[in-house]
Amino acid sequence: MVTKKKSKQDRELFKQIQNSIEEYVNEQNELRNSVGIGNSFCEWVLYNIFELREDEVLDATEISGKFDNGIDAIFEYNGEICVLQTKYNNAHNIDAVMRFIADCQRVTTEIPVTDRDIVQEMCRNLRESHQNKETINCYYVTNNIFNDWEVMQINSAKKNIDESFNNLKFHFFDLEKIQEEIEIKKGMLPKEFRDKVIKLFIGKNFEESNTIVAVVKLRDFANFVNDGGNLLFHSNIRNYLKGTKINKGIKTTLKEEPERFWFYNNGVTIVCEDYSQQKGVVHLKAPQIVNGCQTAKTLADYFKTKTTKELNEIKQDGHLLVKIIRTKKSAEENEKKELRDNITRYTNSQNAVRGLDFYALDTFQRNLKSTLKQYGYYYEIQRGSFITEPSQVQKSFNGYDDYNYLLKSVRSSKKYVLPAKEVIQAFTAGIKQMPSVAYGRANELTPLGSKWDKIINEDTKNLAPEYFLFPYLILKYAKEELNYKTGASDFRKNAAFLFVATYFLFIMTLVQKVSGKEYESPEEIDIEIYKNIIVNQSLNEKLLNKTHGILKHFFLDSKIEEEVGDNLRGFLQNKIHKDKNWMVLKRKIAQVIDDLEFDNILDEIQALVNKASDVEE
Repeated sequence: MVTKKKSKQDRELFKQIQNSIEEYVNEQNELRNSVGIGNSFCEWVLYNIFELREDEVLDATEISGKFDNGIDAIFEYNGEICVLQTKYNNAHNIDAVMRFIADCQRVTTEIPVTDRDIVQEMCRNLRESHQNKETINCYYVTNNIFNDWEVMQINSAKKNIDESFNNLKFHFFDLEKIQEEIEIKKGMLPKEFRDKVIKLFIGKNFEESNTIVAVVKLRDFANFVNDGGNLLFHSNIRNYLKGTKINKGIKTTLKEEPERFWFYNNGVTIVCEDYSQQKGVVHLKAPQIVNGCQTAKTLADYFKTKTTKELNEIKQDGHLLVKIIRTKKSAEENEKKELRDNITRYTNSQNAVRGLDFYALDTFQRNLKSTLKQYGYYYEIQRGSFITEPSQVQKSFNGYDDYNYLLKSVRSSKKYVLPAKEVIQAFTAGIKQMPSVAYGRANELTPLGSKWDKIINEDTKNLAPEYFLFPYLILKYAKEELNYKTGASDFRKNAAFLFVATYFLFIMTLVQKVSGKEYESPEEIDIEIYKNIIVNQSLNEKLLNKTHGILKHFFLDSKIEEEVGDNLRGFLQNKIHKDKNWMVLKRKIAQVIDDLEFDNILDEIQALVNKASDVEE
């Protein structure tokens, strides 16, 4: 297969992506068997293209295996159900592509041939979605490159798909398409839009600081939006909410008093790569609407539905305020993206700007990234973004010597890359003492989620970065050193976040005992105490092992065994925080602490608490 001619920058990123895939596959597969290799590539895709959390990846790939009916993963992405098939190296060929198309059609219409309940359940959900005419995105992803003949065959096959499968949207990713997806994370627009120029007719205007402020006729702006299509909104993180009161108000004004639109609407902001103005026309290169998405889409839809006769019958026309901002020609892609993001963040007010549904627009997350960099850790706000960093930058992240023992068993060259979603989960479990939310309702831990304000608020924003770093490091230690992960055959399979919660509850109880103070939550404990414990490897590993012992006895307790029954997962998601169950956990901690009367651990904790007090004074 022959690659297209690339720039030096493109070639470097292309190689970085190849290396990232190969490293992940090799690190995950000591035995190097074909099934494990294929599964690992699938995981890489889910992590780096679709930005799923670890628990989401586990759920998505549960279908994979014997009698999986040709499906590697099923998951939800951007509110739509997705079906995934991945092919690594020689596993890809055009026959595999055609089988995938056929498999997707079959599993959405027929009961699958399988004796596995999870396959039956997931495929039943697919059939129901298909029957309800819901969009089902079908992704075929390979680390190969499609040649011209394969592209022709794929396009032909897509054209010949029966109309009854119109709600199945097929996407075919080769390594070049993977690169484009990664580039978008870096801040670049989709390739088909990077050099696109769209014209906008404007009226009175003035220009200042690479910005045009103009009066634009509503009809002219609607034509501009319809010419640009959905790509105009690629950088706007809020969806078009068709039924909102705001949109209904816009339509009412358009219909009844368009001449007043100028007074009622705040206008639209556009960021573009470049613009040129001549005789009332502005040509915009790669424009993005970053504020006023609802206004723009509603205007476009309103005028698009009018016939020529109906448009001619409109006697009055309104006007809109439009601000067009040109990025610096010397700006890097991440700088351009930051400008678009910041304008989105600071200027949006319509339809509840809580639509900031990814961490990259959150100021606190950006600040945390900057701070953790000083400790040698890369805080990955958007999964996959680390891949885009130059190799010398990637190699510069080596963690913090005093803390790195907690990552000693992590089999990855990217062990010092901290995914934001997992960091927030660990913080929620450990510092906020909410393991059930961290484990079972992590979707609530985004800027859109119902628990976000409880987790990230003015109080937590003032916390030292270690309050976020330490729970994540403890989580990784529990998984890799103590086997709190999928391969475990006991409670550890699902209890990693409960381990983090128990560890910090254990420390809080210890500090209370030696200090005589009362704490309501782990975040009230001086960060210097945590630092002193973490840097003391010998002591901390004793505490970590004691935590494991606490949980072993917790799950052996007859009351807990009865509560768990045969549904450990359900217990951890819904029952762990019941007062009676949490009291059992606290009692197990108290029993261990009583046993420490004959151990030097209490004396060590006392010394570290005193040391922290001396620093504070």
